[in-house]
Order: sequence, then structure tokens, then C-alpha cells
Amino acid sequence: MEALEQTIRAEDYASAFYAAVSTASLWNRREIKAGICATLAVFCASIIPVYRMKFSTFFGPICGILAFLGLAAVFFFLQPADIKNGAKRAFESNRLLALPQKVRIYRDSIVVESERECFTEYWTDFARCVEIPGLVALVGGRERFLLIVKKDGLDAAHREMLSAFFADAFASRYQKFG
Repeated sequence: MEALEQTIRAEDYASAFYAAVSTASLWNRREIKAGICATLAVFCASIIPVYRMKFSTFFGPICGILAFLGLAAVFFFLQPADIKNGAKRAFESNRLLALPQKVRIYRDSIVVESERECFTEYWTDFARCVEIPGLVALVGGRERFLLIVKKDGLDAAHREMLSAFFADAFASRYQKFG
């Protein structure tokens, strides 16, 4: 495959980082955390009759319901934005990440070149590969914890070929997200 030329933006890095964090474990997904909190809110609502038999008010379960619904909202709406903002700050603190790069993908490795650095990473160096619309994030490398290969600018055939290649190269360590 010929060299891909790309320039990573802060938004690309934030999206890739969020996908990497979210796919690390089922417990890291916002839907799971918010769902657990919503389930606990329903449980608090279900104990209102028992609580009222013991006490003359239902203030305790209502506080629990509100607290768990508030946590569900935090996990579902605020935490993803916070994770992405942290990733943007990390991106902006490392000027090497924003330099234009040439990426060459080989059967067993990837070579990334910019005006300031050149490094090779082997597929076995990465913990996993996460594909989201527009890019592929390689997580856990030796040189870079998060290495991004953008699919923007490629035609549909090359995008499919790139997706199939990474799915084959990473096998069980490959995930699609989003």
C-alpha cells in the first residue's frame, strides 16, 4: 500500500482516545454505567411501599432515586465530554502529534514518518485495534500509546481494504466502535 499522508487534529485524537477508553472494558461504556444507575433508581422506587410501612415518609427512596438518576446523567452526558477534553489537552501538550505524517502500512508493521521523528511499530506491540468511523486507533504501542490512522481522503474501496486488513491483522484484538 502506498504511503498515507495525514495530519491528526485534536478532535481526531479525542475521538480515538474516547473509543479506546470505552472499549477497554464493558464497565467503561457509558451505556452500562448509566444503565446500572437507572436500575438502582428503579430499585429505590420499588422499595417505597416497604419503606412507607416502616417510616411515615418516603424521603429516603426519593433521595436515592434522584441521586442515581443524577449519576446516570453524569455518566451518560458529562463523563464522555470530560474524557474527550482531557484527551484534547494531552494532544495539545505534545506538538509531535500535530505534525503532518506519512504512514506506511506493511504486513507486520506500521512506519510513521514526520519532519521530527520516524518510528516503526509491529502489530504485536499493540494491545488492540479500535476502528471508528473515519479512523483506526491502535492502542498500547511502544512508541505511542495511541497511534491513529485516518481513513479520511480514501475512497470506499481503500477504506474497506484497510478495515479488512486491520481486522485480519489484529483478529480477536480488533473492535469496531460507534
